Amino acid sequence: MEIGILDIKGSLPLFEDFGNLPTKIIDEKNYKEIKDLEVLIIPGGSLIESNSLTNELKKEIVNFDGYIIGICSGFQILSKKVDVGRKSTIPIFREGLGLLDVEFYPLVCTDRVKFELKKSIFGEGFGEGFHCHTYGDIKIVDKETKILTVSKVRKLNYKINEEKDIISGVFKGKVFGTMVHNFLDNEFIRDNFLKHLNVEEDEKEEIFTKNKIVKEKLKKRALKYRINPKLYHKEDKSKDKNKKYGIVLLSTSSNSGKTFLTTAISGKLDGKVFVAKIGGDIRDIVPALYLLREKMTKYNSIKIGERGWVDVNEFLEYVKNSEYKYIIVEGVMGAFTAAFKNLSSYQIAKKLGFPVYIISSCNLSGIEGAFIESISYYNLLKDIGIKVEGIILNKVYDWNIFNKLKELAEKYNIKLYGVGKVSNESRGLIPEIEIDYESFCKNALNVDLNIDIPEVNLKDKSITNINEENDNFLAMLDKWIKRIFNMRGI
Repeated sequence: MEIGILDIKGSLPLFEDFGNLPTKIIDEKNYKEIKDLEVLIIPGGSLIESNSLTNELKKEIVNFDGYIIGICSGFQILSKKVDVGRKSTIPIFREGLGLLDVEFYPLVCTDRVKFELKKSIFGEGFGEGFHCHTYGDIKIVDKETKILTVSKVRKLNYKINEEKDIISGVFKGKVFGTMVHNFLDNEFIRDNFLKHLNVEEDEKEEIFTKNKIVKEKLKKRALKYRINPKLYHKEDKSKDKNKKYGIVLLSTSSNSGKTFLTTAISGKLDGKVFVAKIGGDIRDIVPALYLLREKMTKYNSIKIGERGWVDVNEFLEYVKNSEYKYIIVEGVMGAFTAAFKNLSSYQIAKKLGFPVYIISSCNLSGIEGAFIESISYYNLLKDIGIKVEGIILNKVYDWNIFNKLKELAEKYNIKLYGVGKVSNESRGLIPEIEIDYESFCKNALNVDLNIDIPEVNLKDKSITNINEENDNFLAMLDKWIKRIFNMRGI
């Protein structure tokens, strides 16, 4: 029994466990071996956006007479077409393989979900998983295509609503597709499928053994993406292998480059890296997971209000006891966005107790404006009691101006770093619209940014006693402004 997993440009073969079923890696070189498989799993990723499938590979998949299971982007590849024009005035269609008679349209969903599995070779019942997609509005265009999964969701297109049911998967013949990640990780689904394939217990164990080897091989392949990884923080000569290092990336506004720099930093660290997102939009950290070949877990999303998956306590308890050496946390929106609602990134950063870097983009306010914004955020965050490690100006377009500002910052012991503009910022480099993970990550790895990742002390932290009281943001802001005016003698 050979169950293949597609590992090509833009695919995420380690984003989930896929029921620990894959026994063979299928890539751009051995794609002709698809015909020898019993099952082909096409994982999520940016397969549609990246135009990852060659004509030869498409032919092999279309002519394959075994079972095909597509997850998320792997499902979209099997469809007739996908409208990727989320922020376009007109649809932008990408053609699929047409093996499933469905069409996809923009619909953002990043929930953990419960889903109903309709009667099929996988059995029927209820399972759990998560959604992570930008184009999830499924239109069935023929009567032969049957519904496979229906997900119960609350958050669609960034809005929290009453729970509703949406079609999240379909099947036709031997071809199955679902938007539910962790679909095969529901044991009853996996075991029903193996039973349908007449897999006995001894062969089942053989599959799991092969799967461990496949995962190790896939993990090693991450090195080909992480070109010349650099050790960011200073060399650690300590014999304590349990030390943890971490930062939170906050910004002065949205679209500052947090996702890009999270990917850049994560991809160059020498050691196991755990990446997390404040809030529920886990799409932002997928490029880093693509680069690191790490799977998405519930701990990768830190709750902020109703958005996100685990609270700060749960997150800290997990990373404290994990094998990860580095923890990189990406903020949401600007550092102070929604502070009056107690839903801001700075409040989560304060609870985490991690040092922060402030990111400001020079394309919004110019280099000078970005610097001034960063300095004000720097001082306010420090007054709040947050350790600010430094400032990163993104998309620097004039290094002469930057170097003058750097000299000024050094005068006051402020660490200032600069990142240049990406030469070709196409739609494929913008996570919110459509993203080509391969191109995005290659650009991120070319970033010249040598920052420190400080040690974080989780051993002595009473994680269960984190102060849950929210700041009175208005009173705090009033006090800060008053202090500034008093300093000026006004």
